[in-house]
Amino acid sequence: MTKILAVALGGAIGSVGRYLTALAVESISTSKFPYETLVANLIGCFLIGLLWGYFERLSISNEFRLFLFTGVLGGYTTFSTFARENLQFFKAGEPLSALSYIMISNLIGLTLVAAGFLISSYLVNSS
Repeated sequence: MTKILAVALGGAIGSVGRYLTALAVESISTSKFPYETLVANLIGCFLIGLLWGYFERLSISNEFRLFLFTGVLGGYTTFSTFARENLQFFKAGEPLSALSYIMISNLIGLTLVAAGFLISSYLVNSS
């Protein structure tokens, strides 16, 4: 039961964070492009890399890992929304927008996971 509560609490925190991120991005962008989802997913990629690299060297509980990675970051990132937005681009006859979104999200997302991991590895090893 503790593990389920850890994921549920983390998911609530991540979902609220995702919503606040969307509001912040909407306040500076009037584009039809789904920057809200893109920004949340890219931030999530960087954070998961950063935290993964940091916590890989520490002994933390499985419950805390579930809270943070499955709950908070799982609630914050939005793959299902990403998939729906891409389908909407294809349905609207905008395949270039869909393909751009897919490529940007995946290439930069993978790069940010790696960057976060490397940064945290460097910080842990230098302290």
